[in-house]
Amino acid sequence: MPKEVFLVKSENRIKAEDAVKRDDIVSRGSITIKTPASLDIKEEGYFLVIDALPETLKRAEELLKGLAEKYKDKETVIKRIEEQENRAIEGFGNIL
Repeated sequence: MPKEVFLVKSENRIKAEDAVKRDDIVSRGSITIKTPASLDIKEEGYFLVIDALPETLKRAEELLKGLAEKYKDKETVIKRIEEQENRAIEGFGNIL
């Protein structure tokens, strides 16, 4: 499924999160919230990453108007999140 990355200002984080999580359609997708610092990216606010069908991503974009903007370098954000997840899986495997 495609992913979209939105940059949300800190003061809009709760409103943006509520908007996507309370929507019956968008909430069916995968929603991840990350701080840019946790991904070693110099930005202010939060990344809201939505993994869903294209029509669901359009709905999310409508819900987030005025609260968030599509992030210009979404591929870097997605790549770094995947790297973190892979490291976590590898670390868990080492425990077993």
